[in-house]
Amino acid sequence: MTKRRSRRPDPLASATAVERVLDSLRASLPDVIPRSRKNLVALLNSARGLYARPASDTKRGRPGRFAREDLLRVDSRLRELLARETSIGVRSFVGQYLPILDFPRDVREALERGEVNLFEAHQLARMSARRLGSTEVEARTHRRKLLESHLLKQEPGSRLRLRVMEALGELSEPDLAQTEVAAVGKADELLEADPLDSSHLFFEELRMIGRALREVRPEEITDEDLAEIMPAVDQITLTLQRIVRRRERDRAKRLRI
Repeated sequence: MTKRRSRRPDPLASATAVERVLDSLRASLPDVIPRSRKNLVALLNSARGLYARPASDTKRGRPGRFAREDLLRVDSRLRELLARETSIGVRSFVGQYLPILDFPRDVREALERGEVNLFEAHQLARMSARRLGSTEVEARTHRRKLLESHLLKQEPGSRLRLRVMEALGELSEPDLAQTEVAAVGKADELLEADPLDSSHLFFEELRMIGRALREVRPEEITDEDLAEIMPAVDQITLTLQRIVRRRERDRAKRLRI
């Protein structure tokens, strides 16, 4: 059975650390950073998606809630603050660390005690009373029992994720083998249609990723590997989101014609 791998302490994986970054950001840009938490989160999420589309696209459609110049300032300053102690980027901070502030107290405490890592804390935090259709007390009890079992068995985070999905009644994700077969099929179709079309390389890469995901065990991935992989993953995500938005715009145009 796959066991949890040891990890180095994450200096940002606590509500106190996240608040410290936000306080520094607010002190640096008092004229830009909103006072309310809700507006601050909205601002940071806008900064997170700053490079999801080119600057020229911001002139189309409804104006953004925040000025691009302000978002650029926030992005630049936040990068500087994060670079002092970590290799975390803006997208990872906003998407992975900022939500710590909204984690249930018991999950935050388990994270700060080092009983779970950030990924595992995210999984436990999903087991809210609303999602479980229970009371807050029942949800907290459910999380505690799941955490105790997880720590006792010393299982990897992927196993905890499956247990949470099971508790929430969520459907399982597509099988990796099926994903690879689909990627191969796409690549073959493109090659048959046009041997000179390099688009098939994208699906060939997906095939290689699918194979690697089946072969690489969680405990084999080091923190250094994650630090190298995550920026690339962020860039891929941004590009894919841009492709999806372009497809949606094209579809909307065809419907109007």
